[in-house]
Amino acid sequence: MIAIYKSTSSSPPFFFSKPPRQMTTYHSTQDEQSSNTEESSQDAAPRPVSPSEVPADDREATQLELQPLLDPDDPRVSPLKLERIRLLKVIATTLVYVNLVLFVVLLVSQFFAIPGFNNRGKSFLGLDLALVSLFINLTTNWFFAVPAYYERILGYITSGLLLIDFIVAFLVSPIRQSLGLLDLSLIAWVCLNSLFNSLIGYWVEEGKHYQEIRLTGRIEKRKTISELVIIFFKVLGEIIILWIVWCISLTLWINCFDTHEKPWGKLVPVNNNQFRVHLACFGDVHGKSDQPIVLVEGGQSTSSEAFQEWIEELHHLNKVERYCIWDRPGYGFSDSAPPPESLGIVTEYLMEALRKEKIEGPFSVVGFDIGGLYARMFASRNRAKIQSILFVDSWSPDLLKKWPFSGSGRKNESTKVFKKSLEVMDNITGFKLWLRGFVSPLGVLPNLHWFLHPMRFSSKSRIFGRDMVYLSKYIRARCQEQLVSGILSYNEIMDADINDLNVGVISSDFMIKKLLNWGKWQNEISKLSRKTSEWVIAENSDHFIWNSPKGRKELQQLLLRLIGEQEYLK
Repeated sequence: MIAIYKSTSSSPPFFFSKPPRQMTTYHSTQDEQSSNTEESSQDAAPRPVSPSEVPADDREATQLELQPLLDPDDPRVSPLKLERIRLLKVIATTLVYVNLVLFVVLLVSQFFAIPGFNNRGKSFLGLDLALVSLFINLTTNWFFAVPAYYERILGYITSGLLLIDFIVAFLVSPIRQSLGLLDLSLIAWVCLNSLFNSLIGYWVEEGKHYQEIRLTGRIEKRKTISELVIIFFKVLGEIIILWIVWCISLTLWINCFDTHEKPWGKLVPVNNNQFRVHLACFGDVHGKSDQPIVLVEGGQSTSSEAFQEWIEELHHLNKVERYCIWDRPGYGFSDSAPPPESLGIVTEYLMEALRKEKIEGPFSVVGFDIGGLYARMFASRNRAKIQSILFVDSWSPDLLKKWPFSGSGRKNESTKVFKKSLEVMDNITGFKLWLRGFVSPLGVLPNLHWFLHPMRFSSKSRIFGRDMVYLSKYIRARCQEQLVSGILSYNEIMDADINDLNVGVISSDFMIKKLLNWGKWQNEISKLSRKTSEWVIAENSDHFIWNSPKGRKELQQLLLRLIGEQEYLK
């Protein structure tokens, strides 16, 4: 005779609220019956339960136990057979599409201004965070039913690191304003996404154990070769994610540290207060003077702060009474601007900042490198306020074109000869620039420089010095500049007329000797105005003329002559 008795079951695994309770079969024998008769009444045998009295879940479990145990590799043992796990799979797949859409929108916002997707510190950070979040979801969905313990642990660490990033960024006011609501929300989103995907891995593993106990009688600890390979690549993917997040975190913390370096001048809101540009003036720029205000435009890879040092020297020597420098959007202390960023549009930002600060001129504009094109554009739109223009080894408009050597009189040459001096606007250079932009939020080189040489590569170096070229904000500005160079900027500069303005030109003899077209371009610049007073060839000087003692002296003397200062430097 067989009697069925209910036994007390252990607590179910987390996330599974109604596991089938274990059933015990009792086989009664004659000896046991006689033994039971001799027992006292308080030790009487439990009452047998009829099959009709057993709950449905227990009957199902009993039937399951009476069946032969399944092989651990049987597809029926998969946790995907559980409704709750299938629901998690649907959620995880949905997150993949959500992050994919988010990544695409952020990518488009790099080219077009989308409301809510532009902030003062707009860079490639948001794009990278969306990509990291997408990568996390893809790693989870890849062989969803094969969880990995160390993948979850790494996921928890990643979540904790992002949580610290969010707290630090929120507490440091300049960084909070720079990142804005968008990037702060993205940091929080990636943090929650990483945590949730780690929990999904835990719940899948619990479901797997649940199925194995029900259908095989034990937890299967053996791993097949294919499972080991999958686990290895999942853990490797999570290690890569953690490394990326660590690099982003270190860059963010260093940026927080750099906030102690305050702007030299004012951050002036422009473009309906959407962002701010840095404008710093020295001397009495609001009073009357026989000298004009020297207005400085920096180069492609050289900020106005780094370029102005030779003018600052003249100011301390009381040769230049007053001057102003400014950072174009994305450069130095200035915020990022929404796209597009052509020569004309950026010049309008400068004019608006000067109007708000009530700086009316007259101006002597000094432009170095690509800054010469901006100086030319500013002068053409403010002719009545311009006393003179000084082009310092300035760009030709041809360098804005995708094929800078096209046209009559142009000699074809490799763009490699421009290396370490400037970067042309061709498609290959643009593609490389975008690749640099994607990895720039990691800050590998600036962080390495800071670690190895913290005194030489200081906050000033990262904000407007030699390490500025590695910053994500700067590279984005360069990409925006390059994107419209051959479309908007070239046409704008060709329409700029400075024919009746006093012009001075100084060129590097090194660049003229090294590049086939540079001398011809400098000659064309010297003929932009019928009032060009001088064209000086700086001897023994590279593109950065002021770094050479002889070139620096010639540069300073030329500026003094242009602004009417007759007492030249000896």
